[in-house]
Order: sequence, then C-alpha cells, then structure tokens
Amino acid sequence: MTDSIALSAARAKSALGWASAAKLGLPDVAAMLWAERAIVLIVGGVLACAAIGIAFLAPKMFEARSELLVRLGQEYVYQPTTGAAGAGATPDMESVVNAELQLLRSPEVARRTIREIGATTLYPDLRGAPEARREALALKAFSEAFSAGSAPRSPGVSLAFEHKSADMSARALNTLVDRYLTYRREVLTGGESEALARQAGEFDTRVGEATGELSTFLTANEIGDFDSELEATAARATDTEAQLLDAQSKRREAEGRVSALRARYNSEPAEITLYSDSDARATLVQLQVEREQLLARYQPDAPPVRAVDRRIQQLQTFLSDGDPASLTRRGLNPVRQDIASQLFAVEAEARAQRSRETELTSQREALRARLRRLQELEPQYRQLARSRTILEQNAQNFAARAEESRAYDQLLGRSTDNISIVERAVPPAQGKSLRAPIALAGLLLAGVIALAAGLARGLMRRNFPTPQSAARTLGAPVLAVTPAAKAPAKAKPPKPANDHAKPAFSRAGATK
Repeated sequence: MTDSIALSAARAKSALGWASAAKLGLPDVAAMLWAERAIVLIVGGVLACAAIGIAFLAPKMFEARSELLVRLGQEYVYQPTTGAAGAGATPDMESVVNAELQLLRSPEVARRTIREIGATTLYPDLRGAPEARREALALKAFSEAFSAGSAPRSPGVSLAFEHKSADMSARALNTLVDRYLTYRREVLTGGESEALARQAGEFDTRVGEATGELSTFLTANEIGDFDSELEATAARATDTEAQLLDAQSKRREAEGRVSALRARYNSEPAEITLYSDSDARATLVQLQVEREQLLARYQPDAPPVRAVDRRIQQLQTFLSDGDPASLTRRGLNPVRQDIASQLFAVEAEARAQRSRETELTSQREALRARLRRLQELEPQYRQLARSRTILEQNAQNFAARAEESRAYDQLLGRSTDNISIVERAVPPAQGKSLRAPIALAGLLLAGVIALAAGLARGLMRRNFPTPQSAARTLGAPVLAVTPAAKAPAKAKPPKPANDHAKPAFSRAGATK
C-alpha cells in the first residue's frame, strides 16, 4: 500500500510541474473563476467605479457644422504652357470634389487657422506645454476634431468641428473655411508665376556669373570687344600687307631710278664752257660798220672804201680758218647738278620706302601674331558668349512667362468663384457627451480585467479546480474527493523531510 501511494505521488509530481500543465475545460474555468470570485468582484468593482468616474468627468463637446457647394471653375481648365494640345480639358466633378476635400484636410489650412486664432486660445490646456511643441499639439488635436466629407456624385461638402466651447467651434470652423478659400487660390491659381520668377532670377544670377567670366576672360587677354577687335585686327593686317607691298614696289622703283640717275650723273661732265668771246669778229663788225659809213660819202670804188673792203676780206679769210676765242668762261654743269638733285631726292625716297617697308613688316608680324592669338582664343570666347546668350534668352523667356502667368493668376483670382458657402457655422445650441460610451466601454474593460485577474490567480494555485480536470491531467480516474483540511489558526504546517515525502495530490485534495 505504501509503495502504491509513493508511486502515485511520484507520478503526480512528474505530471504537475506547474498550474499550466492542467487540462482545463469551460466548466473548469467557470469553477476556477467562482473559486476566485472575491478577487474578481474586487478588481471589477474598483475598475467599474473608476470608469464611471472618468465618464462623469468627460467634457461635453459642441459640434459646429458648415456646408460648401463646389462647382467647376476656370482653374481646373487645362491651359498648356506651350502649344495648344489638350487646351480646355476639364476633370470630372467627382475628381474636383475630391481635390477640394484634400485641400480642406490639408495640414497647412489647419496650421493657418491655428495661427490666426492662437494655439492657446483654441486649446487653453496647451499653455503649460513647451512653446516649441504647442503648434504641433494643437495641430494634432485640431485634425482629430475636424472632419470633412461628401456624398457620392454630389457637389456638396459637409464640414464639422468639435470643441468644448460652442462659440469656439463655430469660430474655428469659419476661420478654417476662410483660410481654405485663400489657400486654394494660392494652390490652384498661384505658384507657377512665383516659380517662373524664381527661375528667371536664377537665370539672371547665372547670366551675371557668365558675364563676369566673359569680362575676366577679355580683361586677362587685353580685349575690349572681341568681335570688333578681331575684325579690326584682320582689316589692319590686310591693310598693312597692302601698304607693305606698296612700300616694296615704291622702294624698288626708287632704287631703279637711283641707278639710272647715278649712271647719267656719272656720264655728265662736272664743268662745261659757259660762253667764249673773239676780238677778230669784233674788228670785222666794226669794219663793216665803218664801210657802211664810208658808202654814205664815197662811191664803192673809192679808195677809202676799197681799203676797208680789203681789211674786211682779210679778216674773213682769217676767220674762215677758225677763230680761237680770246676769252672763255667755264662753270658747273647745270644738267649734272639737276641730275644730282633728282638723284638725292630719289635716294631719300628709297631710304624712306626702305624704312617704311621695315616698319610695315614689323607691324605685319605683330598683327599676324595678334590675329593668331585671337583665333586661338575665339573658341573659348564663343563658348562663353554662347553660354551667356543662351542664359539671357532663357532668363528673358522665363521672365516673360512669369509675367504672363502672374497676369493670368490675377485674372483667375478675380474671376473664379466656384466655391460657394451654403451655410456658415453657427455656435451649436446643444452639445453631445461621451459619458455613456465611456462608461459602457469602461464597464466592459473592467469586466474583462476582473475575469483575467481571477483566471490568472486561479492558474497560479497548485491545485485542480475540478476532479474532471485532475483526471484529464493525470490520466487516471479520481476515486474520491475530500475537502481540504483547514490549518490551525496559529499552528504552522510541519515541514516535510524532503521533496519525495510531499503528498501526491495537493490540487483540490484529490486522492487516487
């Protein structure tokens, strides 16, 4: 008998490592909860009282409502930036309403509304919050309290906002509608002109940078106007080449004249006879004069006349054999002197043309070197100039497009009125409270927690809630069930000698 009890105790100990090892059914769980009814009632009662207290402390919320009517406006008509493909296309009405709902729910609209009213004015509880987080907390609370919706295929939009104050709920909702109308105009009809203006400004900045680079390039290479200088250098090089050829031609011509004049100069005598005077001829003339005078008084055959004739005849005979000059005057050859003057002038001209040729050759080489340098710099200059020209054209195009877009936006801003306020928000006369839902949810939660607490306490006990649970767990029938013996009021239970001496069934007093 003792061996059987010990064997049963060993089997029970090996089978019951912890309360979780017990195999429980629904009746076993109910019995376990009934056994722990005290803790269930205590926990459930405390939590239920707390839930009811919290429900009574819940504030009353006032919901303000507003209605908007959405119509298709000019801002939804497609206007292409370039060309006319697809111009005038419009979306369907449902898409327009969805777009307006997205704008209404935009955090930017809520943020502008909060900034206009004031975060602490809208939510006084945020006065104790850090100033850096007030707007974020207010935005979160505002988003939770605001709602917007529309019926399918309906142009109407319903808005609602909840707040503890009836006046503040209506004020916040009306402010939101006003900020929404302003914001939607900025989104739908604005923004492009600003973007185009910014892009034009960026291009202007880049044009300035390109102009600076081009100016630095021209200054570094000592160039004023590249195109003008290139053209002028090429023209000067061509003109210098023509002048050089002319100088060479004139030099050769002068050198040829110098050679001819020098040859003639050398062939001319340095001195020539200027004039010569003869006495015999003078005597002959006098005798002829004297004969004429005698003929005036005498006959031709008179002795005085014949004597004069003989003397004349003698002188003529003398002169017929040659009359040596009795007086001769010599001087510089004027022809040679004239040739010398011409020779000196031509030599001077030759020297001048030679000097001119040398100077023109030097100028030609300098101009050719400058022209080659400009031609080497021309690709870089063209690239810089082309970049600046392209940037200037883009800046001009974007500026023109920005002005056109700004004018178009202003026109749309004055003409578009496709959002109509059907009903503005008014302070609600009656609020709604969440006390009943909070109390009901609290009671349900209290019940669940109380049952969970009772079940957890029951599972932590080292016994079986019912004989059937013990039988299923141990795999053996339960022959009898005895109530657990109550320990003396002040007596301590005896300490077993070892673990193997513990009773085999400590769960609900089951015995085998």
